[in-house]
Amino acid sequence: MTQDPFKDGHIISISTAEVVAWTQANAASRLFLPPIQRSVVWKNQQIVNYWDSLLRGYPAGLMMVHRPNQNVARTTEGQTCEIQPEDFELFDGQQRLTAILLGHQAGQLKNRIRLWVDLGMDPSTDSGLLFQLRVSSTGQPFGYQPKWPNAKFDLKKRRHKVTDWLMQNNLTRFDPPGAFEKVAGNDLIDSETSVPLQLYEVISLFAKGEKEATDGLMRHWPNLKSSKIEDFVHALDRALKLQIPFQLIDSKVVKESQEYVRFFGRLGQGGTPLNDDELTYSIIKHQYPQVHDCIKNVNDGTTGRVASEVNLVLASVRVAKVLAPWEGAKEWEILGRPFPGFISRLKALPEVEAKFKEIICVKRGEKLQALLEDIRDRLVYDKTRNPGGLPAMLLARLPHQLVDVLLLMATQRQQRESKSVSPDPLPPFVLHWLLFVKDHDKAAHLVFRRFREEGRIAGQNEIQALIRDFEADEIAWPMPHAKRLPQLRAEIEKGNHYLRPGPERFAGLDTDDEHKCGDALRILASNPELIKRTLMWLQRDYLTGEFGYFNPTSSRDEDLPIDLDHLIPDSIFGFNWNSASMRPDFADPEENFYWQRKPIGNSLGNFHWLDAQKNRSRGDGALVVAPGDLIHDPSPWDHLIKTSPWNANDVANFQKLIDLRTITIYEHLWITGGLNVIVTEPNKN
Repeated sequence: MTQDPFKDGHIISISTAEVVAWTQANAASRLFLPPIQRSVVWKNQQIVNYWDSLLRGYPAGLMMVHRPNQNVARTTEGQTCEIQPEDFELFDGQQRLTAILLGHQAGQLKNRIRLWVDLGMDPSTDSGLLFQLRVSSTGQPFGYQPKWPNAKFDLKKRRHKVTDWLMQNNLTRFDPPGAFEKVAGNDLIDSETSVPLQLYEVISLFAKGEKEATDGLMRHWPNLKSSKIEDFVHALDRALKLQIPFQLIDSKVVKESQEYVRFFGRLGQGGTPLNDDELTYSIIKHQYPQVHDCIKNVNDGTTGRVASEVNLVLASVRVAKVLAPWEGAKEWEILGRPFPGFISRLKALPEVEAKFKEIICVKRGEKLQALLEDIRDRLVYDKTRNPGGLPAMLLARLPHQLVDVLLLMATQRQQRESKSVSPDPLPPFVLHWLLFVKDHDKAAHLVFRRFREEGRIAGQNEIQALIRDFEADEIAWPMPHAKRLPQLRAEIEKGNHYLRPGPERFAGLDTDDEHKCGDALRILASNPELIKRTLMWLQRDYLTGEFGYFNPTSSRDEDLPIDLDHLIPDSIFGFNWNSASMRPDFADPEENFYWQRKPIGNSLGNFHWLDAQKNRSRGDGALVVAPGDLIHDPSPWDHLIKTSPWNANDVANFQKLIDLRTITIYEHLWITGGLNVIVTEPNKN
C-alpha cells in the first residue's frame, strides 16, 4: 500500500488480497486497529457466511479508516504498538477484516479458530453455502457441524472421535489445543475428502496463477471432478480480487475524544451493537491504550480467566472510584458500575485516575494480577489447606457483580490484613452469594455503600453484617438454621404418594408469610444453574482430583468432561404418559403424579456430576455412585430404577429419597461450607 492511498479522494477500492497486505509489516503505510475497537464477536456462522459471500462475488461492504489521533494502536494480531503518522486505523469493519485475515491464517483468531473447505462434500441446500466451508477451534479441534457451524456434533460422535484420536496418537489424556495444532483435514468429523485443505493453504496455491492452483488441488483430490475444483478455484480467485471500498473519515470527526466515541457508538447501532459495558470498556481503551496489553498479561498469567477482560477493567474502575471519591460527587456516581459518560471525564478526576492506573496499568497489570492471585488463593479448593473452597469449575461461574466486590475486598486485605484469618470467611461468603443471593446488582451496591460508610468490609464481622442486611433487604433468600432440619426430615419421612407442588416442598421451614426460610431450599432445589453450582461445590474433591487437567477458566470452547446425571433416570420417572405399562398401578384422580413427577425428578436431590464416559456407559441402568455425592446406600435408588410400574409406596419413596438428599446437601453446605459462621441470625421459629 502506498504511503497516501487517499491522495486523490476520500474513498478507494482495493482487493481482499491487498487488504491483507496492508496489515503486514512490509507495507509503506500499515492498517491498524485503534484501541477503542470492540472485541471480536462474530460467531462461526457469520465467518462462514461472509466467506461464502466473498466466494460468490457479493459486495464486501464499506470499511472506514482514519489517520492516527494518537501514537499507539493495535496490530491486527491484537498487540499494542507505536504507529506512524502515515499509518491508518480501522474505524469500522473489524469483524469483516478479522474474517478475511482468518482465511489467510492471520489476525486475532488464527491461534484458536481454523477455516477449512471440503470439496468432497456438497453443502445442504438450506445451508446457503456455495462450497462446504468448515470451522474448527481449540475447544472443538475436530470441527463443528457442516450445516450449522455454531453447533457442536452430538456428544456420542465427539467422544468416539476423541477415543480414536487417543489410540491413533498413543495418548492417555486428551488435550484439545494440542489436537487443534495437529489435526489434518481427514480428522474433521464427517469429512468426505481425505485431505480437506485449510483455506489459507488453498490461497497460497494462487501465487503462480489460477491454472497452477487448479493443478495443485487436483493432486490433493485426484478423485474429485475437475469441474468442481475449477469452479472453486474460479470462485476463490474472484474472492481474492474482490474490491472492498474504504472511506477516509474526516480528521475533524475523530480529533475530539467525545466526538470520536459518539460516532463509534452510533456506528455500532447498524452493525454489531455494543452493550453499555462494552462501550465503556472501548472508551477506556481509547483513553488508556496500555490497558489492553495489561489485561492480556493478567489473563495469560497464573490466575486464568476468572472474569472477562471487560469485567476486570470495569471492576478496577469501580474499585478506584470508591477508594478515591471526589468532592461534589453523588453517591450513585461513586458506588455504581462505571458508564460511558463517567469514563469520558475520568482524566478530570486525577485521584480516581491515579488509583485506576495503580490497579491496572502499573507494570503491565502487576497489582491487578496480585489481587486476583490473592482472591484465587483464598477461594480455590485444596483438600488440606482449603477444604471448604471452590473447585475451578465453580470459580469460572462468578457473576461480574461479585468480581467487583471481591476486588474491593482484596484491596482491603492487601492494605490491612497481611496475615491470614482462620477460618477465612471469604469462601463461605462467595458460596452464599452464588447460591442464595437473588439480586446481584443490589448486593454489590450494598457492599460498596457499606465500605463507604465504614471503610472496611473484608473481615468476618463485616461479612456477617452484610449477610444480615442481604436478608433484611430481601437481596438474599433467608437461610434456615441447621437445628431445624431434623424436624423437617421427620415430616418428609411421614410423606405419602402425594407429590408436593413447589410451594409445599420444605414448608416445615416456613414460620409465617414473612419468614419463609423454605424458599432458600425451594429455589436451591429447582433452579438449574443453582443445582449445577451446588453440586460442583459438593463434589469438589472429585472434580479437582479426576479432572484437574480441565481448565474451565480458559476461553476455550472445550467439552465439559462431566455430565449432570440423574440418579433416577428421566426415562423412569418422566416416561411418555401414553405408555400404559409404566403408569403407576394406583388411582391418581387428581393426576398429581402426572404433573409433579418432573419437578421432583429434575430437582437438586436427584442429580450428581459424573464422568461423561461413565455416564454414557451407565445409560438408564443401575446407579453409579460418584465420590462426594452423599449417596451412601444406592439400593433404594436402584429399587426404583428396576421397578415398573411404580406403586404408591414407590412414588412416596421417590420424593423421600430426593428431598431427604436435598436436606443432607443443604446441611453439608451449612456446616462444611462454613455458612454457619457467616449466617448469624436465623429467622425465629
